Amino acid sequence: MFEEVASIFFEMFIVFIAALLFVNAIEYLGSIFELGGSFVGAILSPLFTSLPEMIVFIVAVFLSGAASGEEIGIGTIFGQPFMASSLSYGLVGIAVIIGFYLKRRDDLILEVDRALILPYAVISIAFPLTLIPSFFGFHKLFGLLFLLIYIAYTISMYKGRMSEKIEGAEEPYVCAIIPNRKFGGFVQLIAAVILLYYGSHGLVNSVDVISREIGISALGLALIIIPAATAIPETASALIWSYRGRDTLSIASLIGEKVLYSTFYPGLGLLVTSWALDIHAYLSVFGTTVISLILLYFVVKQRIPWWGLMFGFFFFIGYSILIFVYHV
Repeated sequence: MFEEVASIFFEMFIVFIAALLFVNAIEYLGSIFELGGSFVGAILSPLFTSLPEMIVFIVAVFLSGAASGEEIGIGTIFGQPFMASSLSYGLVGIAVIIGFYLKRRDDLILEVDRALILPYAVISIAFPLTLIPSFFGFHKLFGLLFLLIYIAYTISMYKGRMSEKIEGAEEPYVCAIIPNRKFGGFVQLIAAVILLYYGSHGLVNSVDVISREIGISALGLALIIIPAATAIPETASALIWSYRGRDTLSIASLIGEKVLYSTFYPGLGLLVTSWALDIHAYLSVFGTTVISLILLYFVVKQRIPWWGLMFGFFFFIGYSILIFVYHV
């Protein structure tokens, strides 16, 4: 048991390092190819920063051979939106307070662009719909529906022309030894994917073993453990941006991932799994939707008070107690 817990922390570290390498490379490549800051931030960046979770899902469902692989894969899908809505938003609220008292921000209110109304509306509507196929079937039909919703959302965001050139993107870390920056970016991208695979494979097996040893649902355990590692890069970016007062970037870095996990990945999951859900998925949808509706109210006003981000802590603490104390 101790070895498996230690293994989880080690594998989380590998996934974390790999994700940092990946984010750094994709931001730089997006800059040199002039793809546009908002489009990269709202569409491409979430697609790529979610690769750790995507690889965990693929490994769990198709490659791990674990008895509860499918549960772990589904738990990963429901875990990221819940983690972003609960723990990540709460940490951003704390970063706002710290930034204000250290005079890095002017106030305790996050001023955000109204363009964020669309992704919050998509989440509030689409994520609850992911529960319907578990009761009524038609998995393939719903899977295609969610993929179409994501395509429509992407086209809408692109047509909005909110993009601007990415400025000040940090060069790939490997450029310290590879002079050619573009080539170095692609090399780092490939290395990150390889690391993500190995870290994800070990993480899935460890979660599978621990869930059986302590009698906790693998879906429930995966929902809280795996996103704790794979959501670190986007959460760290959100913390830095909120600390510096770049509020729209901060919130957008989290909301883009949630849209992806409310549409695209559920669509994929419905097409390739039996989509057998339990109470942990229902709790994830409930918590994520409630917090999204609260923040949608503030986004409409274009002003999010720091305390509006703190509601997520209650859901995170409550769910952690149910999992680790009551073994729900």
